[in-house]
Amino acid sequence: MSTSDVRNIDSLQRLRTGVLSMAESWEKTLQEIRISIHRADQYFGDEVPRYWRHQTELAERELTEAKDNLQQKQSAARAGDRVSALEAQKRVAAAKTRLDMCRDRYRTAKSLAIEIRHQCDELLGPLADMTEHSDNLLPAAALKLGTLLEWLHRYADAAQLPVSPDEAFAAPSGPPSDPPPNPPASDTP
Repeated sequence: MSTSDVRNIDSLQRLRTGVLSMAESWEKTLQEIRISIHRADQYFGDEVPRYWRHQTELAERELTEAKDNLQQKQSAARAGDRVSALEAQKRVAAAKTRLDMCRDRYRTAKSLAIEIRHQCDELLGPLADMTEHSDNLLPAAALKLGTLLEWLHRYADAAQLPVSPDEAFAAPSGPPSDPPPNPPASDTP
C-alpha cells in the first residue's frame, strides 16, 4: 500500500483549480484551432480555385477578343487598306500567355486544395484527442481530486493537522497528540 505525505492541502486545491482552468483554456484554444483549420480548408479548397477559374474565363474572353481584333485587321479586301496588325498580334500573344498562366495556376490550386484538405484532416484527428482531454478527462480528474481534497480536509480536521504551512507555525507548541490510527496494510497491491 502506498503512503502519502500531504503537507499543504491548499496547494492541492490550487492544483485542482489549475486543472479546471487549463481544461477551459484548452477548450477555447482548440475551438480557435478548429476554426482556423476550417478557414484554411475553405480558402484553399474553394476560394483560390474559384478565383483562378474566374481568371481563366476572363483570359479566354480576352484571347477571343484579341483574335477577333487581329482577324478584322487582317481581313481588309485590298492590301493597301490593311492596317498594321503588329499591335493586335502582340495582344494575341499576351492573351495566350495569360491564359496559359491562369490554366496552370488553376491546376495548381486544385492539387493544392487536395493536399490542404488532407493536411487539415490529419490535424483533426489529434485535435479530437485533445478535445476529449479538455472536455472529459481533465474535468474528471479535477472532480476526483476534489473528492480526495474533501477526504483530506476531514482527515486534517480529525487529526487536527495544520491545513497550510502558515497554520503550522501558528499551532501551539505542546505535547504532540496521538497520531491517527493507520489503516491495516493490505497484501494486494
